[in-house]
Amino acid sequence: MGFLDKAKEKASHLAGEAKGKIDEVKDKRKADDLLDDLGRIVFRQRTERAEAGDEAEIVRLVDELRALEAEGTEVVAPATPATPAADDTTPPPPPPPPPPAGAPTVS
Repeated sequence: MGFLDKAKEKASHLAGEAKGKIDEVKDKRKADDLLDDLGRIVFRQRTERAEAGDEAEIVRLVDELRALEAEGTEVVAPATPATPAADDTTPPPPPPPPPPAGAPTVS
């Protein structure tokens, strides 16, 4: 295999990888748009401003999101454990008890 053949093969491989990444980004953006639409409808419903056809639209959006998931798109990131906020008002734990009387002290 000559140098040009190897270069062609490598270029073709890189082009395929780039297309895959572009498709992945497009699918993720589509999922984000669908989730935004779904959120707006749910917000309308929860604030007593529901519109006719909202339930059918929710079903359609969820079906599209499920199809994207089935194709391998991460629609909702996995849950992560909650970390306390910086302004958390939970008091610190109590200090350890003092050593028993007569125990040697460590400095």
